[in-house]
Amino acid sequence: MKNFEGGCYCGAIRYRISSRPVWSAHCHCRSCQMALGAAFATWAKVAAEDFAVTKGTIRVIEKTPGISRGFCGDCGTTLTYAAEGKVDGQDWSADAWFAAATLDDPSIAEPKTHVFVSNQQSWIKLSDGLPTHQEF
Repeated sequence: MKNFEGGCYCGAIRYRISSRPVWSAHCHCRSCQMALGAAFATWAKVAAEDFAVTKGTIRVIEKTPGISRGFCGDCGTTLTYAAEGKVDGQDWSADAWFAAATLDDPSIAEPKTHVFVSNQQSWIKLSDGLPTHQEF
């Protein structure tokens, strides 16, 4: 099994995933837009046991109850996303969600869809041919 690594912009936080991402998507929700200061976020996930922080400590903010966003306390890079409970019957605590672009090789987390396009910015034009979903 091959390991893949990633981390924040300044290098204070490093992590390792011990499997390829099992899913990746572009999220256009307003919460991601505000948290990242971008039109959308690209998230990937692996099984929770396949994600490990190898350097530093991820700081967490919980602005929305039940939603935790992890980031580097030094440079501010968004790193992780966690939600309590179930979404469409899936227990989110079984997965580790991370910002795909923070991988050393982001190409291993090729997005398969766009979600929350109901919040898509009008100046973003989607032409990649991926499926779109109004919500998750």
